[in-house]
Amino acid sequence: MKLEMKIHSGAKTSDHKCESSAPASALQGRAGAGSSGVKMKFDGETVIADGEEISPGIYSILIDGRSYEAHVSKRAGDAAGYLSPYVVTVGLRHYLVEIRDPRRWRHDAAGIREKGPEEIVAPMPGKIVKVLVSENQEVIRDQGLLVIEAMKMQNEIRAPRAGRVERIYAQEDTGVEAGFRLLRLV
Repeated sequence: MKLEMKIHSGAKTSDHKCESSAPASALQGRAGAGSSGVKMKFDGETVIADGEEISPGIYSILIDGRSYEAHVSKRAGDAAGYLSPYVVTVGLRHYLVEIRDPRRWRHDAAGIREKGPEEIVAPMPGKIVKVLVSENQEVIRDQGLLVIEAMKMQNEIRAPRAGRVERIYAQEDTGVEAGFRLLRLV
């Protein structure tokens, strides 16, 4: 299985490739009892990983002998060509992780969402710090749309595709819940 990932941490975005001969579900339930883990390549580097869901949305992960606890929640919405993004918290760090399975979009590489209206929603509860665009403004893919502060971290929400900002629902200095409509992109 080959997956492409886009990881957003604050204003920083990075692209990664992950490859495993085992399905993703093989990571779950393998920890303990002398398990040797699943061998996978992450950005070309071979790693051994074990993982187990210890309670709903909380995973204990062992990567090359180093232990991590990850809190994972699914975000509403779907970036163009990517599976619904996840908010992943490891320690005090928050990441927005978009996973792409190239097989999913084989027949339409551009993705279904390249045209038509799309609601951009808040990936987590927080406070709108800054709206970076205005209504009727043309935007390009990955352009910053607004900044949300959550748990004393500022996260820039970026455009999943090129388009025009039709409507802005969010206002600066207001609180929002996860899934709150921030703006509409057409």
